[in-house]
Amino acid sequence: MTHTKSDECLNFVSEILNLLKSTNQHEKVLSLIVDRVVRMYHCQTCAIILVDPVTEYLQVAISHGLSATFENAFRRKLTTDVIGKLLWTGHPVVIGQSERQPELAAGLQLEVPFGSCLCVQISADHRTLGYLQAETKESGIFSEDDIRPLQAFADFAGVAVHKARLYEENLRLDTVDHDTGLDKYSAFLEKLGISLSRAQETRENVALILMDVDNFKHIALTYGHDSSKKLLMEFASIVRSRLRVIDAAGRYGYDEIAILREKTSNDDALEFAEKIRKDIEGASLTGNKIQTSVSIGLALFPEHARTEKDLLLNAKEALYEAQRAGRNRIVTASQYSSGSYGAEI
Repeated sequence: MTHTKSDECLNFVSEILNLLKSTNQHEKVLSLIVDRVVRMYHCQTCAIILVDPVTEYLQVAISHGLSATFENAFRRKLTTDVIGKLLWTGHPVVIGQSERQPELAAGLQLEVPFGSCLCVQISADHRTLGYLQAETKESGIFSEDDIRPLQAFADFAGVAVHKARLYEENLRLDTVDHDTGLDKYSAFLEKLGISLSRAQETRENVALILMDVDNFKHIALTYGHDSSKKLLMEFASIVRSRLRVIDAAGRYGYDEIAILREKTSNDDALEFAEKIRKDIEGASLTGNKIQTSVSIGLALFPEHARTEKDLLLNAKEALYEAQRAGRNRIVTASQYSSGSYGAEI
């Protein structure tokens, strides 16, 4: 980044921060971010694409250079493609010259072909919210050097969205997620932090287990919203039945549950996760007798991570690998796809 562009970036950062401090309306902040990215890089297209927390589909929140028709029609699933990997792992995607990576460019392209492109994850509180994508008509515009400034803009977007959701939902007044009966994520995260601090003093292990209901969107479309909500409650009930007094469980995503298991070992945590996997696999859920399964990612402190952030990231990556490898299985942070534990359906 040139000295002139660096000064311009700092000015834009100051503008965004001032707006972020003064409003809970994230749309205003996102609009300013897109405008400033376009001005910095002379983008033909720039878009902030967010995960709908209810449907878990990707949708365009704010954009420059996209037609209204394209924006309205844009609705993509979370998959294990290049964008899926970006969302799960947070690793940026840089294409300096699209002609040198035509297949990758085609997979990322929004409405029209581009010469250069950069995509960075938008997240907050260790949870993925979406991504920022910037495209230029000319080749050779984006490089590894542009990741940091674009990631800074994406981080501001994540804070804005998270701040707005906290304001709207008033999370601090109620720690219970009433769709599952488990802790809300903020309350669970507080327990996780306390647990890790205690584990550092006692030198005991803590397991973080992330579970995702397989084919949940298909179930919701087939049986309806009410049945899918009931399924989540019954799923959570099965999880609660396996918890010890010292364990904790919280709602991590729309159909994802996080479990904190203290004073454990890798074998114990795997055995515990396998029991829940088998419980779900063998259950007939709701009055419709729905059968499904769960994908599970497991990370152990301090074996796989020494910080809360890394523990969450490693558990997320393990869950991603469990889904990518065929679902209905357990993958630990040290195994990934090569050492899955459980059955494939």
